[in-house]
Amino acid sequence: MKNRTWMEWFGLPSGVTYEDVEEKIGEPYPSLAEFWKWALIFGAALYIFRDYILIPLILKPLGLRAGVRSRPYAAPPPNKTLEDLYAVNRARPPRQMLTAAASRINWSERAVERWLRQRALSSQMTTLEKFCDMGWQGFFYSCFFIAGLFIVLPQDYVWDSSLLFEDVPYQQVPVIIWWYCAFDCGFYITQMYTLLALDKRHDFYIMLSHHLAVFLINIDNVSMNGMNLLSLSVFIHEVADIPLALAKMLDYSGRKEFNTFSAVVFAVVWIITRLVLYPMMVIKPIFTKYFTLGFRIWPALYLGSALSLILLFLHCMWTVELVKAIKMKLSKDKGFADVRSSGEELSEEGNVTENSNLGTKVRNKAGGSLDKDNGRQRKVIRSVI
Repeated sequence: MKNRTWMEWFGLPSGVTYEDVEEKIGEPYPSLAEFWKWALIFGAALYIFRDYILIPLILKPLGLRAGVRSRPYAAPPPNKTLEDLYAVNRARPPRQMLTAAASRINWSERAVERWLRQRALSSQMTTLEKFCDMGWQGFFYSCFFIAGLFIVLPQDYVWDSSLLFEDVPYQQVPVIIWWYCAFDCGFYITQMYTLLALDKRHDFYIMLSHHLAVFLINIDNVSMNGMNLLSLSVFIHEVADIPLALAKMLDYSGRKEFNTFSAVVFAVVWIITRLVLYPMMVIKPIFTKYFTLGFRIWPALYLGSALSLILLFLHCMWTVELVKAIKMKLSKDKGFADVRSSGEELSEEGNVTENSNLGTKVRNKAGGSLDKDNGRQRKVIRSVI
């Protein structure tokens, strides 16, 4: 029995080493370290392009011209007790904790609730920042999709699914496919850095889990030389995000009349790519490989099949939420929401003045109460895809 490294045990069939694969295919086995080196380089380059070229020179002026709100909301007066309460669950802490905090600082519960809402509102991205973020994502997904039309679609395995997983791990992967996947991974490195660098969003943990899952899928496919499978999977997945980004940009710019059309286009593309093409073109070849091998499979293939089924399950759940969101949009015309992440987000269009600082005068125990002269704030529960 050959001595194998841990990565060979994980990524290759039993008894096979990298040398065996290289001898058969006549070229070096794909290096996971090399893949991540270039993914990091691409990620850094995309971040520079995003923050220093695309957003300040194109998207921000476009958003301002479209009348997108750019002024952030002011933070509430500093209060250590309420900051600790806010850290529990943002603007919706348990009622008992809210009551206890109100009693401790001698405020009414309503005053504490307003402070928490203002604190959450002040930490949100402005509508212009959201517009720019969606513009960046829409730009990347559009470019990536167009590149995929010339890089992925001409490959034989797209039109004959039996070739997709044939001879894994002995596949000879086209060099352009390797670069295509590394570039896509670089985009998610940029997204991960942006997520960690900004103030924690209401959907922080959901997006963090999503990005980590993407990295795990990349590691798994590179380890078993399944780059063909990875390239087709990412090409199918990124398409639906183009109409989604456009729909949200239109919503942020107040173009409500286009929301219904954008929502329908997104829903149709989502269902076709996630519930039809993905299981037929990606999942089916994986399990066909199971039968071909007589279920004598290795850890990376186990993990890859498990991740593919988890993704399909999530697609089904998100589709149900998508249908609900569209029904609500059509019946109440509340704009289009992203349902893959969920959480509470305060509306930036509520009755809060541009320079609001709670619209209240806070007095401590020695001197009084909280004055309500600035109107009520509306709270919007958004499900975010």
